[in-house]
Amino acid sequence: MKEVLIDEYNSTKILKIPFKKLQNKFSCNFVDGAFIEVTGPEEKQYKVVFTDQDTQTILHDTTISTNMWTRTNIKYFINWLVQVYDASNNELVFEHKYNPEGKRVYIHMDSSAIGDTLAWFPYVDEFRKKWNCHVITSTFHNDWFIDEYPELEFITPGVEVFDLYAMYGVGWHYESDAVVNYSKVPRDFKALNLQQTSTDILGLEYTEIKPKIKLPQEPSPLKEKYVVIAPHASAHAKYWNYPRGWQTVIDYLNKQGYKVVMITQEPWGDKWHDSKLGGTLKGIINKTGDFSLEERINQIKHADAFIGVGSGLSWLAWATGTPVILISGFSEPHTEFTCERVFPKRSNVCTGCFNREWLNPGDWEWCPDHKGTLRQFECTKNITPNMVISALQKTLNIY
Repeated sequence: MKEVLIDEYNSTKILKIPFKKLQNKFSCNFVDGAFIEVTGPEEKQYKVVFTDQDTQTILHDTTISTNMWTRTNIKYFINWLVQVYDASNNELVFEHKYNPEGKRVYIHMDSSAIGDTLAWFPYVDEFRKKWNCHVITSTFHNDWFIDEYPELEFITPGVEVFDLYAMYGVGWHYESDAVVNYSKVPRDFKALNLQQTSTDILGLEYTEIKPKIKLPQEPSPLKEKYVVIAPHASAHAKYWNYPRGWQTVIDYLNKQGYKVVMITQEPWGDKWHDSKLGGTLKGIINKTGDFSLEERINQIKHADAFIGVGSGLSWLAWATGTPVILISGFSEPHTEFTCERVFPKRSNVCTGCFNREWLNPGDWEWCPDHKGTLRQFECTKNITPNMVISALQKTLNIY
């Protein structure tokens, strides 16, 4: 047997194939910024250049060695071009143009607020459609959307996702000193329409889009025609601060044959909360307190109109398709969605602080320009009941 093996070896033709030298590898993704890593056995220096293809602007460049990585500070969408040059001769050795088609992209909502979620979510699906990619998404309210967006993969916030090409977080991102974090957003979101937070971060053209949400198929909670009101909010600046404004509107609606259903979580009859409305409201059907969101949607869905302030319930009413009358002076009219917007008419009235200043959630009396003066909350003090009634007449076709 030994002789056979030796003979076989001696008769085998030796091919003169050159030794294949192991080469360095380049790995690129766009998870939490544009990322490139160089691994391999060959010690080299590389110049890495990250360019915005749309503007031809170099946004980051650096030099790294083998078995090192680099990532951009910019976390929001950029149409990236990633180029790697051999530092010894400036030869281009690797290039990658951003293209998520057919790849896995994770987009997560970084706010649990009702209004934020409803405003931002529809653009997750717009991103999927634009790039023809597989989008994984997480919100704090997945059940609102999961049946309406079957092309998306929903996961619970905090669950790890693997094998990603890109990842984006949609939210209002601040530094610790309440300064806008421009590594996560390209523009100051306060000055924009709320939905533009999402389009800016995801690199989409802005046009108003209503989210598709699961609507309950329950009958109307009332046999009579009715209007829903939601007068409470998370800050005093969001309230309609005209004395007895709400009561005047309620009285008008009752005279027109409409029931008025009050749906806020803040309880009717609580002295502190009622004091922010000019006293305990009369002539309402009390549906305040703890109700499921499905019940709230059903109450709003069957109403002839919804009257609210700058709160999540107003965004919810808009999403259900119910006509919305929005009373606000602390935010400029472009901030929210298309509706009957009631806003101060006098040019000398202070308005729009929400679009200029960081809203301190720990300061109930937040009014950055006039706190502690007679002008505090003058924006909504200058919105009269007649202005709201005029909007109601237009919405309900009462003339």
